[in-house]
Amino acid sequence: MPELPEVETVRQTLKNLIIGEKITDILVRYDGIIKPLSIAQFKKRLIGQSFRDIRRKAKYLFFDFDSLTMVSHLRMEGKYYLRNSLKECTKHEHVIFELNHSQYLCYHDVRKFGTMELTDLHQELAIPSVSALGKEGNDPTWLAEDFFEKIKFTKRPMKSILLDQHIISGLGNIYVDETLFRSKINPNTLGNEINLYQAKRVIKSAKEVLNKATNLGGTTIRTYHSNIGVDGRFQNELMVHTFVGEPCRICGDTIQKTKVGGRGTYYCPTCQRDDHLLIVGLTGGIASGKSFVSNWFSKHKVPVLDADKIYKNLLKTNEIMYNEIVQNFGDIVQRNHEIDRQALGKIIFQDPKKRELLNQITHPFVLEEMKQEIAQYQKKRTKMIILDIPLLFEAKLEYMVDIIMLAYVDPNTQIHRLMDRDQISKSEAEKKIQSQMKLEEKIKKADIIIDNSFDPNHTKEQLLEIYRTLRRK
Repeated sequence: MPELPEVETVRQTLKNLIIGEKITDILVRYDGIIKPLSIAQFKKRLIGQSFRDIRRKAKYLFFDFDSLTMVSHLRMEGKYYLRNSLKECTKHEHVIFELNHSQYLCYHDVRKFGTMELTDLHQELAIPSVSALGKEGNDPTWLAEDFFEKIKFTKRPMKSILLDQHIISGLGNIYVDETLFRSKINPNTLGNEINLYQAKRVIKSAKEVLNKATNLGGTTIRTYHSNIGVDGRFQNELMVHTFVGEPCRICGDTIQKTKVGGRGTYYCPTCQRDDHLLIVGLTGGIASGKSFVSNWFSKHKVPVLDADKIYKNLLKTNEIMYNEIVQNFGDIVQRNHEIDRQALGKIIFQDPKKRELLNQITHPFVLEEMKQEIAQYQKKRTKMIILDIPLLFEAKLEYMVDIIMLAYVDPNTQIHRLMDRDQISKSEAEKKIQSQMKLEEKIKKADIIIDNSFDPNHTKEQLLEIYRTLRRK
């Protein structure tokens, strides 16, 4: 089915081919496509008119002539072809416009679901189906707050909401699946279960998916081709749609297919969980105030899983991990047989390869422990937990969380706090900070930014507002 990117590709292609051309005759082979005029009226009004512009709204094309606009909806499989003779027209080309340079613009529609309707020039909003359209999914003026207001009390699945052209237009089955995957939202999640941060992610993902698909000419799968030999290349960017039974490119779990609102729907059961547990990933640079944030949530009775604490505990309890670290990092064992974490820290901050080796050893054990603890909260039907993972991005664990919360502090403050905390020189502090992922990259990936650059009361005010938004209070 053509969606916004495919229809935009049709518009751009045809605009380069037929602007200025005059209609000299029209052949209508199937009356049902013309609405609501009779065929005679349709031909009388259009013959002699010239193409002046082609515009688009969602999945509708607006052909502007000298004094008229023709509204064309491609529906399931509508396409336009430019032919050099009538003999080239196939049996599925039901409306044929003869042009003054001996060419034919043919409307091709196997299912005959498409429609054409005439209005006065630029008066397409007089047609109820056009005026009822919601804002396009990639409209730069879309505010997540407006989208959230539309859905926050809705007991409909998010898949159905995003397909509703009255709420958000231009998204069809393919791009809804891709938008929800990038938003980490299960297609069966109800609108009234979504918080504002998730709504922001949906709008952001919809814009990214539609813009990229448009730039690549749409998506060509199964029977749909945009027109005149233009095939979409976005099918090479698809993450879940049509990939049932194949491993997810993010987490490795198997892509599933189900039906939501009668529509075939593809999703990843790990990246798009459906257990009603909101997992908020907390991360940030070293000395950015993550501990202050996690302690605040703990005091407000939100469970916190601290990856660093899990790691420290495993150093004492997991014999396999302990032995691998000792074997690979030399003399780092203290008299009490515990690993000297400060000595180990100096090694990995000075040598990126050693740091990567330590991560390869420890991450699988820490990850397995976190998964087991998360499973316990899922069984208890807990509403929300905080997953405190300093290396969330570096370890590629974003798929485990629904919302990413970044503790931020300005670079100058970060350096001085680290110097005071670890009693180190400025150059040592800078080296530690530089060993981590750049803050600018983390900001781009985060859904929530907590600015810890000021006094604690300022941070507490931010956290209270974040907490209320996450809990939809």
